[in-house]
Amino acid sequence: MPSKTYRLNVTTTEGQPLFTVLITRERSEVENPDLPSAPPARVPAPPPGPALSGNGEPRMTEPQRRYLFRLLAQQGLDGKAAEAHLKRAFQVTTLREVSKASASHLIEQMVADQKEAAHGIA
Repeated sequence: MPSKTYRLNVTTTEGQPLFTVLITRERSEVENPDLPSAPPARVPAPPPGPALSGNGEPRMTEPQRRYLFRLLAQQGLDGKAAEAHLKRAFQVTTLREVSKASASHLIEQMVADQKEAAHGIA
């Protein structure tokens, strides 16, 4: 019997490819017809871990990203201008590199700045 090859693609929860595994099963020419063929073993997938930023820390979450864009929209920065502002603020080439902690810090800073501006404290 010919061999059979299986392809396993492992991706992040966001769909980014991590790696591909090829598994080849060699089948012998003579198989015992008296033995039932065993169904393939089902191994449960490990729970997905957090997506990591460029520095190995958990990546900024989608709610954090949306909140940052909303805060910038209140300042008159939308779309590409807001994205460019965030890339400069975080000193990254793509927002996927931003860590969750860095995003939290900037959110806290922006909220505090808005509160000060609202109270006339500059």
